[in-house]
Amino acid sequence: MTRIATGRGSWNPGRPETSAPAERADSELPRKSSPDTATPWRKGCRRVSGRFRSLAVRGVGALMAVCALAACGVGGQGSPAPPKLSYNGSTPFPAVVGEAIALTPAVLGRVDQYTVTPALPSGLSLNPRSGVISGTPTQPSAPAIFVVSANGAGVRITFPLVLSVTEPPHGLTYVSPVNATVGAALAPLSPSIAGSVDHYTVSPPLPSGMVLNSTSGILAGTPSEARNLAPYTITANSLAGNTRFILLLTVTPAPPRAMPKHGPAPRARF
Repeated sequence: MTRIATGRGSWNPGRPETSAPAERADSELPRKSSPDTATPWRKGCRRVSGRFRSLAVRGVGALMAVCALAACGVGGQGSPAPPKLSYNGSTPFPAVVGEAIALTPAVLGRVDQYTVTPALPSGLSLNPRSGVISGTPTQPSAPAIFVVSANGAGVRITFPLVLSVTEPPHGLTYVSPVNATVGAALAPLSPSIAGSVDHYTVSPPLPSGMVLNSTSGILAGTPSEARNLAPYTITANSLAGNTRFILLLTVTPAPPRAMPKHGPAPRARF
């Protein structure tokens, strides 16, 4: 039987060909991948998987943040915070007769209307929209509590404002001039004054033995040294202001004591 030579070997027409199908079968079998060829694919899979997990974590975090903001009321979804109210200034706030004031509230939250009880001192008023207390007091008043109420968003809050109105001292006078004598008690001199006074002072210092009561302003004492006529400035002081009066004072020496008169000494009889 004749064999025919081909480029891939000899072929016998009388025998079935088995070499080519065997080669195809061998080529169709799965090939075992080597570590060098498998590594890039596996690395790529791990890289894609890591990116997916990172994106998923970020998405969950963003969703949780949105939920938290919604729960806190961001964007108008939650309930508004309750208002808080306070006023500046010291306690009590020292208003002064004849001097304009303006007290502005420090408020947090929504406030629709302000009210106050009891009524403010004469000359002062509360703006129901802004809460500003302003005006010029006309009469002095002792420290008192005025409750300011703020209403808004269905909530009512209050603030106790302590307010006093003082009148500056004015019209200070004494009996003047004053004539005192060394060794003789001076009749107490009381001041005539209007307004509120915290304390009195005098300058220059009074003659030795004489004192000015710093609370009442009464001048008294028993001078112990002579002084020529001199001016002494007495000042009435308060937080609202002060006023002065110039007192003229003279301290004369004590009069000489009269010597007792004695008759001629009796003669002795012998």
